[in-house]
Amino acid sequence: MTPETHAPDTRERLLRSAIEVFAESGYAGGTIRDICGRAKANLAAVHYYFGDKRGLYTAIFAQVSTLFSERRARYLPAAAPPEARLRAYIQAALEEILHGESEHSAQLSAIYLAEMAHPSEALDQIVELHIKRNNDELLDIVGQLLAAPTSDTRVLDAAAGVSAQILRFFFARPLISRLNPDQPPPGQRIDELVERVWRFSLGGILALRPLVTTAAVPARDGEQPIDIPGVDIPGH
Repeated sequence: MTPETHAPDTRERLLRSAIEVFAESGYAGGTIRDICGRAKANLAAVHYYFGDKRGLYTAIFAQVSTLFSERRARYLPAAAPPEARLRAYIQAALEEILHGESEHSAQLSAIYLAEMAHPSEALDQIVELHIKRNNDELLDIVGQLLAAPTSDTRVLDAAAGVSAQILRFFFARPLISRLNPDQPPPGQRIDELVERVWRFSLGGILALRPLVTTAAVPARDGEQPIDIPGVDIPGH
């Protein structure tokens, strides 16, 4: 193994270069040779740290997932009330998306969008090892708020709604800046966004709790009449 292969920053340089190359060319079009050229590393370094191209690609998702989990864990323990866990989840996600270099975030957005549009051979591994655990965490939070199993469609749909709000700030920042040119960019008002996304999400989730009532509310055939309960957003 050459000194270049195991230099302290070689792995990080390969990851940064891989993000650049895969953002520009996609998984299929990106080459290990191009990545190594930009990272000023030899081919052996990729095999040493990542095994192969697929391992290098999945390591990008692993890095993002791990940073998100670590950021979330800093705010509160997993045993906290679900309302507080939901807020920590949203805060960690928005900070991970909106902090840091805009070019880096744009490159990650490009990789994610390309993977969703044209799934690579690595997607099953990426989901199982690096995405599922964070998704399961969100499902557990929503399930506790609704007192329902995580397989309940209300839980699944509500969790998707939370994720959709977060991902808008990840994927649609060029649109946001053009649709709202007079507003500060999202990265300059993270605390405000966290509060609003949390309150909106929590209110919507709690409104999904069905309340059987005798009030004169029309009911469709075969269904019990229901009211949407009032929602009291807990303080924090």
